[in-house]
Amino acid sequence: MRDRPFVRLADTGFSVRFVGAQRDLLDEVLTFVSHHPSPEIRTGWDKDRLMVLADSIGGEERTYSVEELHVLHAALVSVCSMFASEESFHIRIGFFRENALAVASGLVKAVEDARETG
Repeated sequence: MRDRPFVRLADTGFSVRFVGAQRDLLDEVLTFVSHHPSPEIRTGWDKDRLMVLADSIGGEERTYSVEELHVLHAALVSVCSMFASEESFHIRIGFFRENALAVASGLVKAVEDARETG
């Protein structure tokens, strides 16, 4: 799986395109976290806002605010602590924890690079 999404600086945030397995992973993660009893603690957003964000992740490039990117990162990182075992994580999410952490890290690095190259 490609770890880094395609990111470039945009007028109102960052233009991001998630590809292939990244989209599938984010959809599973956001759906799972949004249906958990405490999505606000994990991401700062409620279920409805998380589901709108999940719906926005498609094959198209889209501009995300820093807040939205922070929520994506928070969801990817926090979901890793929501399962007792790697097996249960994989069964429910369909990916490994290392995939979620790699995409979270790749997102941060891609945003940092986009800021530097402007």
